[in-house]
Amino acid sequence: MNTYLRLIMLSSGLLMVGCTSYDSSSQFDDVVKSITERHNYVQITTKSITPETQALVGADIVKAASHYVGHYSTSDAGKAGQAPSKLITEVSFFKNYQEFNSVAINGETIELENMRVTSETCTEHCVTTQYVAFPFSPETVANWSEPQVRFVFSNTGGSNRVQFSIPKAYFTAANEEAARVVGQRINPSVVARGPETSEKVAQHPEAMIDYWYQKANENDRNVFADWAFANRDGSGALPTTQSQPLQMMGYWYQQATPTSRKAILTWLLNQS
Repeated sequence: MNTYLRLIMLSSGLLMVGCTSYDSSSQFDDVVKSITERHNYVQITTKSITPETQALVGADIVKAASHYVGHYSTSDAGKAGQAPSKLITEVSFFKNYQEFNSVAINGETIELENMRVTSETCTEHCVTTQYVAFPFSPETVANWSEPQVRFVFSNTGGSNRVQFSIPKAYFTAANEEAARVVGQRINPSVVARGPETSEKVAQHPEAMIDYWYQKANENDRNVFADWAFANRDGSGALPTTQSQPLQMMGYWYQQATPTSRKAILTWLLNQS
């Protein structure tokens, strides 16, 4: 490797240290950069992470940084017109590359969305930087079966193909923070003033468990039911899980009054 290229790689590495918070060896205890609450959904934006990269065809890239913008509905109405969750990546490469225009992930090839105008910086060599994104939903995260989320960027004709790897735990941490925020958020219909407010609050866990039960798969429904019957007083800790519906059902069961928990258990018996 010539001296100039060594300097490029070193300066790129220093730049990434300054601009990103995480890499594949990090603990993701504080992954969220910002939380924005909308009328019917919550937006989670993560801190940046440096993906591991591997050139499959052609040369490797100079550097990359990714962050996740996840949208989490708080009501059925929030899904209508809601923008998709996205993984956004800033990727830099020498100018002799063609720009990336597609991503292969989870058995599907998707056209990349350009988030900003492509930029270029030149000294002795020119480096091009693209700012691209593709849809990546919280449900895809929850159902991802491998510890690494891998995806491949390609240009037209496939003369350059680069694989990116980001730990699933990075995205799971965002989902878990969203579950906490969504779980604590009270539906606007519950905050009405007047003598019936307390009754509405008490009934809210029942409605929320019904909502998340419909989103859960059969296994999560069974896990929740077994746990709820074993912890009738709501004091037991829910088993560690990466499933958002299971997390939310457990949360709302623990928020329920004793009367509501009895109603929920009766309701669960009628679901089998």
